[in-house]
Amino acid sequence: MSTSGNNQTEGISLQSLMLQMMLLCAVFYLWSSPVLHPIKLMVVLFHEMSHGLMALLTGGDVISIVITSDEGGACETEGGIEAAIVSAGYLGSMFVGGMVLYLSRSKQAVPVAFGMLTLLMVAAVATVLRDDYSRTFASCLAGGFIFLGFITPPAFGAFFLRAIGTFTCVYSLFDIYWDVLADHGEEVMMMNDATAFSQITGADPHLVGMMWMLASVVFFVVVMKGALTSLEGGGESSSSAKAAPAAA
Repeated sequence: MSTSGNNQTEGISLQSLMLQMMLLCAVFYLWSSPVLHPIKLMVVLFHEMSHGLMALLTGGDVISIVITSDEGGACETEGGIEAAIVSAGYLGSMFVGGMVLYLSRSKQAVPVAFGMLTLLMVAAVATVLRDDYSRTFASCLAGGFIFLGFITPPAFGAFFLRAIGTFTCVYSLFDIYWDVLADHGEEVMMMNDATAFSQITGADPHLVGMMWMLASVVFFVVVMKGALTSLEGGGESSSSAKAAPAAA
């Protein structure tokens, strides 16, 4: 008599871990390179769209969203819960990056992830992106997402999904540090989401930035661990008993 079965266990893939470390190193090595400029603009767009989505979720309206070539951006909203809207920029771009990074663990999820990103860009172009630069950039992004999600091989798409998610998360952390926590000198008054939150609630903007940074770091670590975890097939287990020869 024999029994056999395939067991699946979740574990961190060494290959995924090596790839993730290489991507993190590449992000820091190429940080000032023009190669990453379009991706930085993409994260800025995610940031501003997060403001807009929160406005809609809290009962407000989005008037317009704009991004500029120097990595600037603005989201004009009306109504909604202001404290939630101003908080959604950094945290929202981190959330988008984290979800993209997590979905990169599965090749089957590649078209789903890129399809959702494409729809997001198309919706923005059709509704809230008013200027030619922002509309053109978002349209090019949508075309790139379609190419990576539906035309290239799944493994290629999964790699770029992981790269996009990794960079979006890292850039979101850098944004919080540079805009809110970095010391730019007493003569420089940085207007950012934390100062806007402070004006609404009276909270200290530096403390707000620290809370946002802590939440973002924890989220990034948890999501990255999930992205590195894959199903591994366990070996076949079997037990057999041989009958003793019958006596003559």
